[in-house]
Amino acid sequence: MKHNSNQGLLGALFIGLGCGLAAVGVALVVPACANWSLSLADRALRRGREAVGNAADTFAEVAGSASQHFDAAAKAARVTTAKAAGAVESAARQVREYAS
Repeated sequence: MKHNSNQGLLGALFIGLGCGLAAVGVALVVPACANWSLSLADRALRRGREAVGNAADTFAEVAGSASQHFDAAAKAARVTTAKAAGAVESAARQVREYAS
């Protein structure tokens, strides 16, 4: 009976030792995993900032190009409007001359 009692105590000791080692392992692994996760998040954040910067640059280029196209269209509209106004004025002059 004494032999069984000693084996029971030895088993309980090994279980306690295993639980202690597991706790130490978790205590060592959790900070390492947290550090790894934070470094991945930081890397993703940097990539996101770069992507946003690239998108902003691309948007600025597109806006500048569109502005140039709108400026050219406005200039063409002014020229066309001036030509149309000249044609209307010429036609009005001819009508006045014909009517007088």
